[in-house]
Amino acid sequence: MSTPPWFSKLYNAGIHQYTWKLTLPKIMSPSFYHTELNRALSEQAFGLARFDIFRSSSPHEATASVTLIEGRTIRITLTARGYQLDGDQIFESIEGLLQSVSTAYEGRRREALFSRLRSLS
Repeated sequence: MSTPPWFSKLYNAGIHQYTWKLTLPKIMSPSFYHTELNRALSEQAFGLARFDIFRSSSPHEATASVTLIEGRTIRITLTARGYQLDGDQIFESIEGLLQSVSTAYEGRRREALFSRLRSLS
């Protein structure tokens, strides 16, 4: 297969001098975990007293301090492995983690679900 004639003209004119830049996919961007943890906790705000996301020291994780309705404060870290509770147990979802540590969260979650279902009817 031969190259088109215009290609050799461009190549010889020096246009072939490109600077290649490695672009990471969006999921690997430094702010992905911070953004995702913020989104996940914001969606669950009905069942939390408060949450604060720490400034990330690593592009591969994000950490938040979460105060439960009962007043207990826990630390949640999001990594590629999932949501980690106080540096210990790992959960696939933020809902699963919160259900395991807060009975009040589960009650509020149920109330929010029923409220949404009532608004549909």
